[in-house]
Amino acid sequence: MAISIAALGVLAMVVIALAFGPTRLVAGDGHYVFAAARSLAYDGDLDLTNQYWVMGDRWGLGRDPTVDRWRLPAREIGPSLEMVPGLWLHSLVGAGAGWEPAFACVGAAASLGLTWLGCVRVIEASGAKLDPRTVELLAGAAVFGFVVPYYAVSASAYPHALDAAVGAWLAWALLARRHPALIGALLGAAILMRMQNLLWLLWPAAELVIAKRRALKPALTRLAVIAAVGALGFVPQLWLGLAHPGSERGALGWTLGFFDLVDYPLDCVRVLFGVHGLIRWTPIAGVALLALALPADHGEARRERAASFAVLVGLWLLLASVRDVDGGDAFGARRLAGVVGLLALGLGRLPGLSGRAWAKVWPVALAALVGINLVQTGRAIAGELSLASATAVRGQR
Repeated sequence: MAISIAALGVLAMVVIALAFGPTRLVAGDGHYVFAAARSLAYDGDLDLTNQYWVMGDRWGLGRDPTVDRWRLPAREIGPSLEMVPGLWLHSLVGAGAGWEPAFACVGAAASLGLTWLGCVRVIEASGAKLDPRTVELLAGAAVFGFVVPYYAVSASAYPHALDAAVGAWLAWALLARRHPALIGALLGAAILMRMQNLLWLLWPAAELVIAKRRALKPALTRLAVIAAVGALGFVPQLWLGLAHPGSERGALGWTLGFFDLVDYPLDCVRVLFGVHGLIRWTPIAGVALLALALPADHGEARRERAASFAVLVGLWLLLASVRDVDGGDAFGARRLAGVVGLLALGLGRLPGLSGRAWAKVWPVALAALVGINLVQTGRAIAGELSLASATAVRGQR
């Protein structure tokens, strides 16, 4: 099934590229992700001077050189690294230059299969007593009722589809209590995709806080190993900053101006219900969060709930502190795409709720929410649905 979903994602991406042009896949921040991928694939370095000259610097993020005149990537390089094999394949088969973006984005489109399989593993690891078919359908609802499909097959150069895939498997590894080194490796991969994923450390930190006295030392050791291995995800940016100093924005491309705490309480509400809010765009996320919040009937479920909510709350509070909470053109809460595995964990609790009538209602409700999301996704891809916030609209006037 995962292979079929991956193939479907690639096919959908190709159809969209044929219908709207391959450059449709590289939008917004994806321009810079793609530029870094081309630099890695063709120049063998992360000096984007050549790429900015060829592709342009649409938002001026590459205008700040280092002391040795390198122009660094403006975003995390994990998604760029994933694009490199596709670009090599493009060169190998000799496809037209216009099809570079499509070849580069094949991995993002195919990641739908990995994300779905990760969500399946999350629900299985939660101990939910469900038949395999129900687990697969719930995992599908988590993936296709959320923002992931849009970023997998349309604006595929954004990091969000890959963030979702790695996040789903990281959620599984934490939930299934896999070896700390494996969890750390997945955390490092998640940090390569989005720096904010460092906050997944709140999961083992929450386990440490609620651990019984005799379990404190193992929990502390577990947290330390996960953090130490996960920190490897910062190595590329650290190396760029040390080897090529002098950039005002630094190796990550951020300045303190990226954040502000003006209207912070209101921004906390916007993250959930604003123009690009988690629940406003994809109400299936609200259903999953409510299911996660329901009282747990045993200690292990309570541990899972506390740990998962620690991550969700941490990301929520962080994203409320950014300057443009509702900024730009975006399909839903794209910055929270990586929590899809936690949404699957919540949806996995729905069938266990009592009531004969409920057993008939929840599959229909989830199917409706997924259907609505896919229709909205299609409308957004076709340009029939405005993705601009009020801030973005004012900026265009």
